Amino acid sequence: MIQKSHLVILLFLIIISNLKAQIVGKVIDSSDKTPLEYATVAIYDVSNDKLVTGVITNEKGNFTIDKIKKGVYKIEISFIGYQPKVITNVNVQTNNQNINLNTISLVLGNQLSEIIIKSEKSVLVHKIDKQVYDTERFQNSQGSNAIEVIRNLPSISIDGLGNISVRGSQGFAVLLNGKPTQGNLTSILAQLPLTL
Repeated sequence: MIQKSHLVILLFLIIISNLKAQIVGKVIDSSDKTPLEYATVAIYDVSNDKLVTGVITNEKGNFTIDKIKKGVYKIEISFIGYQPKVITNVNVQTNNQNINLNTISLVLGNQLSEIIIKSEKSVLVHKIDKQVYDTERFQNSQGSNAIEVIRNLPSISIDGLGNISVRGSQGFAVLLNGKPTQGNLTSILAQLPLTL
């Protein structure tokens, strides 16, 4: 009989030691009082500022943090576009304690007053029958001739004799200001300054 009572007491102590505290609450928008679904609720140990655990809110803005041990905690609630809120000194004193943080309102963060979008003209413009390169965009070739610009173009190569090929082929036409070139292409391009 004594052994059974010891066994019951032992089981009771094991069950009691496995009970942990629970923290509950609800996260809403401060302006229109709507629940914030998927808000992050993180709990940190105050003694070492380490993350203990975290949860996200459900579709009603409710959250439950289970299995919290005795200690002092800080709880941080955050959601994209809102200013985070920190609740300090949440004291869990007993293992089976239920702490209700009630309703937590998050304030909308800084709103952008304007957005500036900058764009630059592309170096290469694809047209149906040709590719057009903007030589002004080749800053490293300033003060040189058109041959130096062509050396920097993709898929174009110039051999030691000055022959120009596009993807290995020399069967192509070069247009300058929309007009076809006549004569030796290499000598014409070598005479053209980059600043036209």
